[in-house]
Amino acid sequence: FSINGNDIGPAGATALAEMLKINTTLKSFSINGNDIGPAGATALAEMLKINATLKTFSIQRNYISNIGATALAEMLKINVTLVEFNIYDNMIGEVGGTALVDALIVNSSLTFFSVGCKQMSDATKAKIDALVEHNRERPAEAAARAKAERYRRAVPFAALRTARRTLLLWPSAPALVVDTIIVQADARCGDELSTAQRHALIVMARQRPVQPRTHAEVLQVMQHASTAQ
Repeated sequence: FSINGNDIGPAGATALAEMLKINTTLKSFSINGNDIGPAGATALAEMLKINATLKTFSIQRNYISNIGATALAEMLKINVTLVEFNIYDNMIGEVGGTALVDALIVNSSLTFFSVGCKQMSDATKAKIDALVEHNRERPAEAAARAKAERYRRAVPFAALRTARRTLLLWPSAPALVVDTIIVQADARCGDELSTAQRHALIVMARQRPVQPRTHAEVLQVMQHASTAQ
């Protein structure tokens, strides 16, 4: 929804803010170039503390100054749904810029934030850009951590499976051979296993009939071996 360039002023912005407090369908809202000033920005900031559906919000060229920026910064500490936020060219100086930096330390949802203001120092703009960039990287980091955890949990079962295959082909294989297989499998996955866990795997590899059989059962044995050290 766009209402750009309509000279609605602070009163118009306040009226729209009241509407958006109860609206649950709009995903995008742009109110650029409407001379809403600090009062209008503050009303919209209060609205964004309540609205949980807007993902994109633009308030460019509205002379909101440090007062409006500070109100919006307080909102960003609470709002978790906004992804894109544009407050470009709003006469925001260091006071407002510092407030925005503090807010972005808390906020983890914004992945695009345009704040170009000549009154703000390059250093403050750089801090804002860095914090937003960090937000963009968070999903990738979380996915990488989840993948690493899945990989880590797969180590014991993969090592045990390899050792069992070897014993099927070479039933009389010395313990050193089985141990080497497990150590090598562990090393490929970052040496995650303790000595006790490796020993438990060797015991399991030689068990007949084959027990345990499932991934979950192997992990349970690994956990017991770890706590028994």
